[in-house]
Formats: sequence, C-alpha cells, structure tokens
Amino acid sequence: MPFRLLLTQPVGSVDPAWQPEGVTLELPAATDLRTLLTLEAVSPDVFLAPSGFTGWGRLYGGQVIAQALMAAARTVDPEQRPHSLHAYYVRQGEEPAPVAFEVQRVRDGRSFSTRQVVASQAGGAILNLIASFHRPEPSEERESSSMPAGAPRPEQLDDDETPLFFQSRAVRDEFDMATLAWMRTLEDLEDDPVLNACALAYLSDEHLLGAALTGHSLIGDWERLMTASLDHALWFHHPVRVRDWHCFVLEGQAMADARGLSIAKIFDAEGLHVATAAQEALVRLRR
Repeated sequence: MPFRLLLTQPVGSVDPAWQPEGVTLELPAATDLRTLLTLEAVSPDVFLAPSGFTGWGRLYGGQVIAQALMAAARTVDPEQRPHSLHAYYVRQGEEPAPVAFEVQRVRDGRSFSTRQVVASQAGGAILNLIASFHRPEPSEERESSSMPAGAPRPEQLDDDETPLFFQSRAVRDEFDMATLAWMRTLEDLEDDPVLNACALAYLSDEHLLGAALTGHSLIGDWERLMTASLDHALWFHHPVRVRDWHCFVLEGQAMADARGLSIAKIFDAEGLHVATAAQEALVRLRR
C-alpha cells in the first residue's frame, strides 16, 4: 500500500498508528536547520520530516531537496557520501505541514549506491529525487574553474533578509537578481559529511530561479510574468563545511519554449570549486 500522509490532527498531536488510508501525523515546525534535517523513521525506507515556517504558505524547494537527500542517505552505507542528485518539482508543497519521504533502494554496489525518493504531503507527491552515493577513493584532481577576479568578500556585503536558516549576501543586477552570492548556515554542523552535503543542497535552491530569468524582456514585471522552478541538479566535487562562507557564482544559460536554465558554480572561501548546481525554470506570461 502506498504511504499517504493525512494531516487531520492539531499541530503537536501524534497518532502514529497505521490507518487504512495511511498514517495520521503532524510535527511541530522546525526552528533551525539541524531540526529541519532530523527525520523520523516510520519504517526502514519511509521517513517524516518537519517543515520550516516562512509565512510564504509554500515550502522552500531547497528544504524538500535537502530532506529527500537526507532520507536517501539514511538507507546507504555510512562510508558512502552523496556525489550528485537530480530532482523534479512535481507540485508546490504547503507549509507548515510535514513531508513524508519514501525511499526506493535502486542499487547497492561496492563503490556506488543509487536511491530514488518521492516526497509527499496530503495532496500527493511534491518532489521526485534520485541521488547517487560514492565511496571516497584516491583520484587525480584538476581544477578548471575559479571565482571571478575582484569578487567582493562576504564582509563587504550586507545580509539579505530571509526567514530561511542561512545567511546570504549577494551582488545583484539592475533587476535585483543575484549574480554572485556568499552563503553559509546559521549553525555549525561539525564535520558530518552527509549533514553538510544536505545543508549545501538546502542553500543551493536560493538564487537559481532569478538567474534563469536573465535577459527576459519582462523581468521585474511580476504582474505579467509567471515563474516556477521545474527541476534541480547538484554535483558535489569536494567535501564542504557549510558553516563557512561559500561563494555561488550564478549565470543564466539559455531560454526557450518558456523554460530558462541557470547554473551556479560553488566555491569555498579559498576559491576551491566544491560543487555545481543547475536548475530549469518555467518562465511565461500569466494565464
């Protein structure tokens, strides 16, 4: 029987018993990133996670991606670490309702493991993610990307206002879209490689939608323009500590058929290219 989340009880009440249509459960809203990434196991491959509360009425996409990656990681060998994820936003998630994550164990190998995760709320699936995990191994290394020359340091920029669990300080274009952003978490996640990878996934969704609008003739005319994130990809090149500042260099790549593509190259404070994110967005006139 597919797992379904029925949100019918007052916030804070818990009824974990299985029902004919699923399980009824609500969780208090998360108050920090560590709590947001703390999942409750319903079965070995099904997890529940709380939502943050932003006041937007909808879930921040980076939250669901980060939690789905954490759910996948809970089912693999701890020695394997996330190296990539690819996700599709199926429908808008609603806050402050919790989210259920069903993990499918696609493959377990000596070097790599693959997991598929479906995130759901009471109305059905909101995200479909596939993630790959890799056991670290010796390798030749080559760098071909670097931060832009003269990029400002985070101490030279002001904080963006956000209800999310991170700091962001951005350089913006004339349309107020970020072209470069320094970001970090509000709390120290120590050296846990999976927790830090999930935290980076949480941050990575913040500015890509704006970058995808680059060059559109109606950018800034929000009464006429409708936008939405369609999918999200993230590749981890090096381990990260996301309490430290990381620089996201954002570029709009192309736009066609009402879809815009954007890419973020992510560097640590010393200029090492640690990760790459990409996203496609729907960009069209309101109907």
